[in-house]
Amino acid sequence: MSVAVVTAATGGIGRAVVEALLAEKIVSRVVAVDIAQPAHPLPDGAELLCCDLRTEQGLARLDAQLPADVSVLVNVLGGERQPPVRPITDVAWPPPEVWDDIIDLNVSAGYRLTRLLVPRIAPGGAICNVSSIAATMPWAVSPAYGAAKAALEHWSSSLAVLLADRGVRVNLVRPGFVWSSQWQLVDRDEFESVVRDRVPLRQVAGRTPTDREQTAEDVGAAVAFLCSAAAAHVTGQAINVDGGAALVRAAR
Repeated sequence: MSVAVVTAATGGIGRAVVEALLAEKIVSRVVAVDIAQPAHPLPDGAELLCCDLRTEQGLARLDAQLPADVSVLVNVLGGERQPPVRPITDVAWPPPEVWDDIIDLNVSAGYRLTRLLVPRIAPGGAICNVSSIAATMPWAVSPAYGAAKAALEHWSSSLAVLLADRGVRVNLVRPGFVWSSQWQLVDRDEFESVVRDRVPLRQVAGRTPTDREQTAEDVGAAVAFLCSAAAAHVTGQAINVDGGAALVRAAR
């Protein structure tokens, strides 16, 4: 039985990844890890494991419940804690505790989990980390977040080299603007303005271009491809799943 571990698995992108891995038969079982119960039942083949991967206790609990071999690891966990650990009065200079928390959530947590699971990942396995287009350009609305994702990408490319001789591939996806719980804390009007003004690639329904916004399922499909046998010669790469946003987007 092939097994995947997916973090932040009850959120929008995490759940989409779980569904895509099972629907495309990339794996036959998914351990869906999150600290929260899902709003709706997970698909058949997925089992929820509630634990906090940022704690030693959470990592130990996961370690105890996994089989000896894992085929796929998808590190979705990231974003920014809401509310932050301390109030932020200037996003350019958040309190050091907030900076450290964002770095930990987006880089260090994935490092600790990957370090734990690497001995279990079988030859031919795959690791996919979820980054952001924020890693590739100035991100003045949250420099800590952009820096964290850039660090995640540098570490991921090094990991691809380190694991190549074991036949384990490491890749990234960079979502663009996906309506999520993080955006809900900002503003829907601002989100729609960004999507409307920045994203040039229209989608097509039949033969008609539409303004369908990017979804978590778009990201999940890209992750499933990178974890599949179809991507057997793809490693150390990052795929923008952003509708073309990074092509024309001004520094935010």
